[in-house]
Amino acid sequence: MAFATAVPAIDRTGSYGLARPDLAEAQESLRQVHGAAADDLWTALTTSAGLTGTETDSASFGRLIEAMLAADPVTALCGRALIIRGSAYVYLADAPPSDTPVAIR
Repeated sequence: MAFATAVPAIDRTGSYGLARPDLAEAQESLRQVHGAAADDLWTALTTSAGLTGTETDSASFGRLIEAMLAADPVTALCGRALIIRGSAYVYLADAPPSDTPVAIR
């Protein structure tokens, strides 16, 4: 049985094929968690962070995460998940290629 794997239409980087998390990923995370209320929440978060919502730099992503952490508990948890995702990206971006064995400590 063959399984189709959906690959998001985002630029892939690094030997592990991960993309750096960004505002678009954060917005999609909010949509998945908050549903119809996500658009109003997105506007409130980006305004609170002093962003337009279209920025692509990592500093803006960090400011959005700070706003998410200061929001309601569900949004804060979503922000924590994005922190973990960002940390994993940084760690794996510096790791050897995926076909190189790595000793786990």
